[in-house]
Amino acid sequence: MDTFSNIFDILIIFGGAIIIYYAEQMKANDIIKVGIMVPPSVNVKKMKDREGFKAYAFPRHFLQGLILMVLGLVGIGCDLYSRPDLHAIVYIVVLAFYIIGNLFIEKGKKKFY
Repeated sequence: MDTFSNIFDILIIFGGAIIIYYAEQMKANDIIKVGIMVPPSVNVKKMKDREGFKAYAFPRHFLQGLILMVLGLVGIGCDLYSRPDLHAIVYIVVLAFYIIGNLFIEKGKKKFY
């Protein structure tokens, strides 16, 4: 078991939990977290379509957080069973999909600013 790798996996799980938490806050309490849900340059009080943004962003951010949590758990599992080759392959594939998905999410969200 690689402790250093597990620390990063735990941080990835924590990051996914934070994204899910703020997605739920956005949906339930109408709190849009600047820096996580939108870039710091966006004034959330002057959004064109706040309800449309919440409807668009919630499922995508929830899924992002869930993917990160699963990725961290898979990483810990691969470390426990001594499969660094599988660990690297999973990280590369998920990272590629995550980056591409994030680009589409950001492109779509810009119509609400």
